[in-house]
Amino acid sequence: MVEISLMKKINILNLTTSFVIGGAEKVILDLILCLDKDKFNPSIIALSEHDDMLEEYVSQGVKAQKLDMKKSPKDFVRVYQYISHYITENRIDILHAHLTHTLPFLTLLKIRHPKLKIVFTSHNTNVGGKHRELMIWLSKPFRDADVVFSKEMINKLYKKNTRVIINGVNIDKFKSKAVKNTPFTFLNIGSVREKKNQIFLLECAKYLKSKGYKFVIDIVGGGVENQTLIDKISNLIEEEKLGNYVRMLGLRNDIPDLLKTAHCLVLPSHHEGLPIVLLEAGAAKLPVISTPVGAIPDLIDSTNGYLSSLKTFCQTMEVVYNNYEEAEEKSFQLAQKIDEKYSIKSMAKAHEDLYLSLL
Repeated sequence: MVEISLMKKINILNLTTSFVIGGAEKVILDLILCLDKDKFNPSIIALSEHDDMLEEYVSQGVKAQKLDMKKSPKDFVRVYQYISHYITENRIDILHAHLTHTLPFLTLLKIRHPKLKIVFTSHNTNVGGKHRELMIWLSKPFRDADVVFSKEMINKLYKKNTRVIINGVNIDKFKSKAVKNTPFTFLNIGSVREKKNQIFLLECAKYLKSKGYKFVIDIVGGGVENQTLIDKISNLIEEEKLGNYVRMLGLRNDIPDLLKTAHCLVLPSHHEGLPIVLLEAGAAKLPVISTPVGAIPDLIDSTNGYLSSLKTFCQTMEVVYNNYEEAEEKSFQLAQKIDEKYSIKSMAKAHEDLYLSLL
């Protein structure tokens, strides 16, 4: 006899800032795709007009839309009213808010819909200044649960029942082998922002060039909102005559292939959470050099990669270039760690348990 479950699906609305190509957006997409479809009915709304990843969400069957919000009180009210109506019409049980720009909305929505359960994930150890910290603290009474990806992130800004759920990655995308590029390729992937410090890689390019090494540094990332910094870096590449050594590749949809054909991932960031690209690089068995910021030291240590301050970062790139067999051995250790602790399936299961506990 077949047992039929009469439990209705739990309707979850993910609210995020935008569909730019970034670590948080990739995590949200993988989370939505991996939730048990017999128990959960997820959807997502982005506040801003940026839509780099929107097509990827929609093509994989995700109910996704953007609201093209402008910076005006009138548009804030329009967006709030739309989301509130959406919650009512779609009988949303849980609002999962991502990133700090969603905080004013989740607070007002909780007042309007008191039975609505609200989960908040900031996706970053550095939330971006005192103003955003204040928003997180003030909205705390309106949230039912918070999610962070490291115990070190838990502080007075978050709920006492904060869940530590480690970021995960779809490991299968990165397991196939590929032929490495020529010449030796250092790869940086991430939104082009001041905190990501891509401009510093030009200093490393000058250092390695002065040593006579044959290499290229590929910088992947972009977006209209970051165009000023992108132009600045591009102009410096031309001024410093580094066109044969540093390439701005812009937004790309072939990240697994880029990771598998490069020789080393380089992240000279000032601030980070736990970048999803680090997990992807680990799954692809790509050696990693990173600054020891955010939750990165929870993942990377001397046995599976290279943690370096900016002071020694260029020299560490030289070490990897000259001792690549050792770097590859470290990457194998990182791949094993990713496989054991950072799968998207385990991350999705932890979120499912959290959602069910709230109801």
